Amino acid sequence: MIAAEEEKFYQQWAKDRLVPHYKRKPFLKGLSISLLFGMLILVISELGWYERANMIANMSGNGIWMVIALVIISLGFAWIYQQFTFEMNEQRFNEIKHLKNKK
Repeated sequence: MIAAEEEKFYQQWAKDRLVPHYKRKPFLKGLSISLLFGMLILVISELGWYERANMIANMSGNGIWMVIALVIISLGFAWIYQQFTFEMNEQRFNEIKHLKNKK
């Protein structure tokens, strides 16, 4: 038996899967998570928690490169999270479709 929530998701995803899957909400969620981790790394490095890493970071370049790397990595993580969310919804849709066809 398919629950009402699953049927609602099935109907919505049947329409949404045909349009390009570049949605803003999963991208922004992935971006915020990755920027949060990046800020945590920057705070730890500024506090000098790991002295050897701090010495190497101070020796080889300035902070602007760390920020640029953080932004690039965050954008990549956000894109991967967006693709992952789409694939999970697609898998859920296919499972519900299989259950509907089985009956």
